[in-house]
Amino acid sequence: MLAIVIDDIGYKRQIAEDLIALPLELTFAVLPRAPHSQALAQRAWLNGREYMLHVPMATQAGNRLDAGGLYDTMDSGTIQQLVNDHLNRFPAASGINNHMGSRLTEMVLPMRAVMETLAPRRLYFLDSKTSRRSVAWQEAKRAGLETVQRDVFLDNEPSAAAIQVQLDKALNIAHEQGFALAIGHPYPDTLAVLRANQAKLNATVKLVPVSQYMRTASHFERDSYHTLDRFWALKAPWRQASTK
Repeated sequence: MLAIVIDDIGYKRQIAEDLIALPLELTFAVLPRAPHSQALAQRAWLNGREYMLHVPMATQAGNRLDAGGLYDTMDSGTIQQLVNDHLNRFPAASGINNHMGSRLTEMVLPMRAVMETLAPRRLYFLDSKTSRRSVAWQEAKRAGLETVQRDVFLDNEPSAAAIQVQLDKALNIAHEQGFALAIGHPYPDTLAVLRANQAKLNATVKLVPVSQYMRTASHFERDSYHTLDRFWALKAPWRQASTK
């Protein structure tokens, strides 16, 4: 089982539409206030594709966030109001993941505010794992949410050759442990690699939307270190646990 998420949906309309049109079961992470977010979320939904909200969150470097972002200076009430506002504008969203967030996802109280907002709506949280010290996964579990962490970024190096290597890595993880989750972006080479690998993907793994992936993978995710290369096999329930 493999889930592939395409982040940063909302700006590059044509390439996003091309990705949505692929005959692949992709999930789309939509920025809540980008210019084309509403139209692209609707396009994904009408095309039978799942979408989540891709909520900007504070970084270690203090970058200015996209509109609607969550800053580390906000109190819990403000964070909850913003998240609720975003979700009210995208009623078909299945959950959320973090856009950036290397600072905020390390902070317990802001993450607790996010998860307690999602819980009554029965939405999931995908930890994009932009920080190895993220507490988002733990806080989502604490709130009773379905939650998983990203295994592979497909296109940190946005060249076709590098993306192919990362896609193959995701496939290998899926074959080894039974499931994997990869995150990509609306880049031309990402589109090209996914298009070129359609037959391979459909023949070798079961591509699933994140909500379906959650029902299996979130049951076994026990270790917040699994996204490190040497620990990822710890998720597999039939493997003997290793020691750190």
